[in-house]
Amino acid sequence: MIRVDHLDPETKTIHTAQQTVYGFMTGADWRRWYALNLLEELDLPGEYVIDKENGKMYVYLPENTRTLNVSVMNDPLVAIENCRNITLSKLTFEYGRSIGIYLENTQHVRITGCTVRNVGGVGISIGKGTETPDKKTLKPHAAEAGGTPKSRVVGDLMGRLYQDILFNRNGGTDNGITDCYIYNTGSGGISLDGGDRATLTPAGNFVENCRIHDFNRVEKSYRPGIWIDGVGNRVSKCDIYNAPSMAILFHGNNHTIEFCKITNVCSEVDDQGAIYYGRDPSELGNVIRYCYFHKLSPRHRVTATYHDDGACGGEVYGNIYHNAGSLPVLIGGGHYNHYHHNIFIDSPVAIHLDNRMQNWGTGMVAPDGIIDQRLKTVKYKEAPYSTTYPFLAHYWEEDPSYPHGNVIEGNLFYRIKNIVNGQTQWGEFRNNWSTNNDPGFIDPENPLKGFKEDAPIYKYIQGFPQLPFDQIGCSLEEQ
Repeated sequence: MIRVDHLDPETKTIHTAQQTVYGFMTGADWRRWYALNLLEELDLPGEYVIDKENGKMYVYLPENTRTLNVSVMNDPLVAIENCRNITLSKLTFEYGRSIGIYLENTQHVRITGCTVRNVGGVGISIGKGTETPDKKTLKPHAAEAGGTPKSRVVGDLMGRLYQDILFNRNGGTDNGITDCYIYNTGSGGISLDGGDRATLTPAGNFVENCRIHDFNRVEKSYRPGIWIDGVGNRVSKCDIYNAPSMAILFHGNNHTIEFCKITNVCSEVDDQGAIYYGRDPSELGNVIRYCYFHKLSPRHRVTATYHDDGACGGEVYGNIYHNAGSLPVLIGGGHYNHYHHNIFIDSPVAIHLDNRMQNWGTGMVAPDGIIDQRLKTVKYKEAPYSTTYPFLAHYWEEDPSYPHGNVIEGNLFYRIKNIVNGQTQWGEFRNNWSTNNDPGFIDPENPLKGFKEDAPIYKYIQGFPQLPFDQIGCSLEEQ
């Protein structure tokens, strides 16, 4: 959201009050911008304009509207801080301008069977955010704005973590969000923190069996359905759908993302992933398994699992990529990413590999570049990083600009035009099977029904396991 400074009717020019990194681009249906809160544009049912100075609101009411709810509350609807052993159960939280439920420094708190909707910020936040008073004077990269830590807000959290990768949000331990509906929020679904990156101390916080959708009403990008940071957190059995940008964005170590069903995300934003992380090779130990990616747009650069700018060590297995964007997998110059026993169906390309650190990304692996800085920050040659991730201590001994150690094995490529976009020498490919014939699905149009007992896949891919298809996705009914 870019504030406007003034309009010049003579030159027909809009002057913004702050910069936007990528500018205003047009020419494609995912490159759109629009103006809002203009009284003269109030021409469709459901639109409204707020005149803050005069305390008025103008609304074009939809038919049969009986109730209007207008909130002026900028604080979280509920804040639980420095507490333990608390449960919020079967409650509905709605009509706030900021966070629905906020947790900080809590232990064994449960939010279960609740609905969080119609809020202006993120639905649930575990851990503090940041405050940046003056957003007009950003550094060249928007993510470098940062901010000072502050409770009960999210703010420019992305910017803070970009410049301070060890930022501890004080999210507490053993906190869980289960069986919840989160939708029609302004700026993301859940912000999940916990654990300490400096010591690799896990938190054990989790999100399980939740239905999260339509969560970018106000902010369209980098406000995912679930944001994860810290160490040792888990997202399991969630349905995440209907979003212009990402489903899950994560930072940190030893997280698990599993049994999720992700559909119709990244619909309006170019060069993003349904699950995304990157630009920090110390973010290791992360697992993505048994997820179903479906109906991701092939019109532009949309990826299901995106290892950006030198991301390393991702363990990705047992996933189904079904019509999963133009580049279902993108490994951008990183090392030791392991893809095994995944299923790719009906995509122009399955896996993108590149050597970006040898061309436009050379500055990232240069002395005192962003990767050098981040490895030094975590003291990568000392415990716990050197003992937990042995290869990391030798990161600079092998040419870091050349992608190595990426293994793609035991995967099925069904009706895929090109398995690899890039050079196969940047990965080790073995025991994979590419076919245009039915590999043995019970229902080829619904791969979640699994394979027949005598399916050819078990013959052509040695050791292909029985995948837990029946456990994928949320069990909650749609509201």
